[in-house]
Amino acid sequence: MLDVNYLRTRKLMSNLFNSASDRPSCGGAVNILVVGSLTPPGVSDDLKSILVGLSANVTAALHRAGAQARFVEASNPERDASAVLADMHGLLILGGADADPACYGQKAEADTMYGINPAADDFELQLIGDARAQALPILGICRGMQLLNIAHGGDLIQEIGPGTMHNGASDNALMVCHEVSLEPGSRLAAIYEERALTIRSGHHQAVGRLGEGLVVTASAADGIVEAVESRDAAWVVGVQWHPEDPAAPVRDLDRLVAGFIQACSS
Repeated sequence: MLDVNYLRTRKLMSNLFNSASDRPSCGGAVNILVVGSLTPPGVSDDLKSILVGLSANVTAALHRAGAQARFVEASNPERDASAVLADMHGLLILGGADADPACYGQKAEADTMYGINPAADDFELQLIGDARAQALPILGICRGMQLLNIAHGGDLIQEIGPGTMHNGASDNALMVCHEVSLEPGSRLAAIYEERALTIRSGHHQAVGRLGEGLVVTASAADGIVEAVESRDAAWVVGVQWHPEDPAAPVRDLDRLVAGFIQACSS
């Protein structure tokens, strides 16, 4: 039986996305495709509720930036990836459960992985490939950043180890705060106008081999990659942290989304 809070939050998110898709697309409106898997297999209702709430916060930030959002559930897409990208100006990939190691040419080596869903992985990776082919701006959050790295030919560290600064629970449902350093001259440094940022974090995996065409633009004190960007003119940005977490500064989320929307409007 699903948790009442999960159902309530799911209804809230549904209302947010439906209200966005019902608005007329006119006057140069920016349409953003938001994709994520909000009910990964085998995870707790508490974690599902958290994922839904984070997704709702992203949608609200897109609305504040003047954009329209269309959500697609990666584990049960309505249409193929190419079709759902039609008339979209950008792609935003949400956080969630772990990617199947088969996506990056490895076998499962860690027993801490959870929520593996190859169908969701395949769909989101296809979306990334199609968006890149169309030169659409792409923003990836947490799992979204990891999928960006995989799509560029990189891989992941399956387990960064217990007792790190990056999470407070085995399923990453409890987030923690730590600082990241931003690379001067990067898109993120221009967005935040700072050299360091205190972020909300909840992950047990991380970028391993960096994907082709990507550059690291933020790191934690222990060397874990915290953000990546495209080397070329295409606007592709991934952050390992959760700017949409309720305990994170709303201004930091809004600045990141505003930078993304600006790129989508170009």
